[in-house]
Amino acid sequence: MIHRATSSRQKGMAVIGALLVVAAASVATAGIMERQSMLADTLAGERDRAQARWLLRGGLDWARILLFNDARSNAITLRSAIWAQPISGLEMRDPQSGRSAWFSGLIEDEQGKYNLRRLAANGSVQGAELAALQRLLTGLGAPHHLAGTIAGRVAAAQPGPQQAASAAHLRTLHDLAGIDGLGLETLAMLADYLTLLPGNTAVNVNTATPEVLSAVIPGLGLAHARALTGERDRGQWFNSRGDFLNRLDMPGLKTEIALDVRSEWFKVTGEVALEHARARMQALLHRPGETPPAIRWIED
Repeated sequence: MIHRATSSRQKGMAVIGALLVVAAASVATAGIMERQSMLADTLAGERDRAQARWLLRGGLDWARILLFNDARSNAITLRSAIWAQPISGLEMRDPQSGRSAWFSGLIEDEQGKYNLRRLAANGSVQGAELAALQRLLTGLGAPHHLAGTIAGRVAAAQPGPQQAASAAHLRTLHDLAGIDGLGLETLAMLADYLTLLPGNTAVNVNTATPEVLSAVIPGLGLAHARALTGERDRGQWFNSRGDFLNRLDMPGLKTEIALDVRSEWFKVTGEVALEHARARMQALLHRPGETPPAIRWIED
């Protein structure tokens, strides 16, 4: 009897041991399958991200072609041009795989904005430009004291006559994030009115907002600027700088203010959604004369 009981216990333990081995194997198999599934999803995501970035570069080439054709066809840069029309949710289907991607894109005339590089020259803040930025910030409801902070940062990024730059180079508005009182939300609000471009670029009076025009032209009230831009946007575009000054009708205005009716600098923003991935890109294009636009910088 004792032998039989011992034998039964041994068989029971063997069964339990076998069940434990099966359970452990099942858990290990499930873990392997889960890791394989995660790896497959990761690979699919990387594949889609790579394809989305490729599609974005195609969108950038599309923007360059639009701007090149515009330069050859028009002597002035207008807000009503084809390049200025945004694209939202354009479906692009691959006829071989049947997969679809959705593209959204926008081209902005950066010379319709206030170029912060005007704030300083050779590392020194320019008083007249500082006053212009203060007027702009006040008109937008932003703290006007930010103008001094921004001007100091722009000046610090420039080398002086006998000294090197004391701060890192500025490329985009996001490079200003973190300085006193200037957060990402404020920068996002100011992005339609401010830019950072190489050199002391002129403001395009055909694409600038009334707030920017009122800021860069001393004595031009916001109501007067809105009346001018209202006429402009109804089709009475400015054919030349002289045409704008004549219609401005401010005889005492200093004529050395940097104004123009044609632009060379444009920002392209694009986004592609493709199944497992979403990719976004921004680029700055330079279009001097009637030459094809060149990419000055690009970032994801």
